[in-house]
Amino acid sequence: MSTTSPDIHRVTAFAEWIDEHADEVADRVFQACVTAVPSFTTNGREIEHAFRATCFSFLPGVSRAVSTGEFAPGPLLPAAAEHLTRRLPAAGIKLVDLVLTYDVAGNELLDGFGRELRVSSCWSDSDRADMLSVVMGRLFRFRQAALSQAMAVYRQEQKLLRRSEVPDVPATVRQVLAGELGDAEAERRLGYRMKARHMGFVVWGHDVAEAVLRDVAAQLRTELRAHQDLVVQPDGRAVHGWLGVPQHATDVDALRARLSPPAGVRIALGAPHHGSDGFRITHREALETQSLADRAVPQPVRPDGPAVADSIVSFRDVVALVFADRDVELARHFVRSQLGELVEPRHSVLRETLRVWFEELGSPTRAARRLNVHVNTLVKRLNRASDIVARPLHAGDFAFRFAFELSRGHHGDGASGLTEEGH
Repeated sequence: MSTTSPDIHRVTAFAEWIDEHADEVADRVFQACVTAVPSFTTNGREIEHAFRATCFSFLPGVSRAVSTGEFAPGPLLPAAAEHLTRRLPAAGIKLVDLVLTYDVAGNELLDGFGRELRVSSCWSDSDRADMLSVVMGRLFRFRQAALSQAMAVYRQEQKLLRRSEVPDVPATVRQVLAGELGDAEAERRLGYRMKARHMGFVVWGHDVAEAVLRDVAAQLRTELRAHQDLVVQPDGRAVHGWLGVPQHATDVDALRARLSPPAGVRIALGAPHHGSDGFRITHREALETQSLADRAVPQPVRPDGPAVADSIVSFRDVVALVFADRDVELARHFVRSQLGELVEPRHSVLRETLRVWFEELGSPTRAARRLNVHVNTLVKRLNRASDIVARPLHAGDFAFRFAFELSRGHHGDGASGLTEEGH
């Protein structure tokens, strides 16, 4: 008989065992866990009672999951389990202890069911082996899924606890922005990893409640699939923050199509940058974007954009306005982000090729004629430049063209001093 397709009577034997002996099963699980992890009984009676209630609260879900083999998406933690998990960081109980209790509980349930089968005369040895195999597989899946959710809750509370221990989070953030804290100390105080890819943002609005602004910030995190966030409120009408975003996060155009902030709420986004320097730069970009959006971008950024396009404004949308204010540091980072290694002196021939190609509106034939090279040679140079910047080149790419012209404005051949520290 297949161990992955047992008949319904055999599968429900586990649920029947739990239903008939719920108190005894929960007590055995509790005793096994506290024997392995004494910290659940040495941190006060409240934690001990909450843990005992948690052991009992899991039984209906375990019974259902093992009987049906179905794990519907959504929360698997009972209310008692989530409540306990949120209390563990403040109680000083470590994450490794929480993980161990899930392992011990799963093993105790499997061992207890095995003992029940051995004393029963209803099943042959083959039937018992079949049932234990199926129960073990489904119980493992449930345990892993529930543990994953419990770990997420624990880490969230741990992060909040760390931040609450910092006397003044905004003051700590200001120290980070000023370069006065090392990465390790900043991470310890803020519960936010600095060695990551950051995107700064500002969510603001006049006469909008803080709860609404924070809700929009949470939606932004979800849409950008951020793996961490840090939010501060510098004044009564805005929240500032950072998101740790993946390499292929949702682009701004897609974000505009999917996220519609409430009326009166706007979002300013910096570009993604890496590390502690990137943490500072993307924040400055977001601040500049907010300021310029308020002053100079009251209408949709693109005439053909959706009606809410003006609600979400990125640094790239207002980059020309920022550089009109002659912020050299932001300009340097923008040039480097667009041109990459193309700014290095060894690529002067490629830069000259690009200059002529842009002037000829992207025509390889006319550009080759002006440079007095074969058109195939010119195409190879363009392909080489495309490889260096790691994306296709288009003569109509405004951001790339602007960065290129900006660099040429400082050094005539395109090797910009904007890309060098200290300029």
